[in-house]
Amino acid sequence: MSLKRLVRTIRDLDRALFRVIFRLKWPPLTALLRAFTIAGTAGALWGVLAAGGFLATGLRPSHLLIPWAAVALSWTLAEGAKYLFNRARPFIDDTEVAPLIKTPSSSSFPSGHAATAAAGALSLSAVYPSYAPALLLSGFLVALSRVYLGVHYPIDVLAGALIGTATAGAVLAVA
Repeated sequence: MSLKRLVRTIRDLDRALFRVIFRLKWPPLTALLRAFTIAGTAGALWGVLAAGGFLATGLRPSHLLIPWAAVALSWTLAEGAKYLFNRARPFIDDTEVAPLIKTPSSSSFPSGHAATAAAGALSLSAVYPSYAPALLLSGFLVALSRVYLGVHYPIDVLAGALIGTATAGAVLAVA
């Protein structure tokens, strides 16, 4: 299989998976995922959770700085990468896609929400391991919301999650 054909196959699978997820509409889930996508904007959810944890657990600077650094770095890397790839969002590629939220104007690849969600959920889970299940579920819901609401393809979200995972790992390794 040629590289060109492989890339086309991956693109086609990405679009097919997008359509499957985007067609799953259930009003309670739509409301929940809208809330998670709004909370996840620019990593706000993770910054607030880190600040709350910092205040509630004894003002340990590392409990604030590790998540904040991971989220800020992952957001910066994801937003910078958007200029390199400039991928159209699903609603641009397919005019039948009507997003369920206000549409972003930046490139689709990679997802900044997914990057900060992975970085925030993983770094906060390392700092507060007893909350890891809830944090990881929240990170998953932020990432899923981007496809469900019609503003990202699954590969955009996967790439963002990989950026966030690598960033969290690097910050935790240095801390």
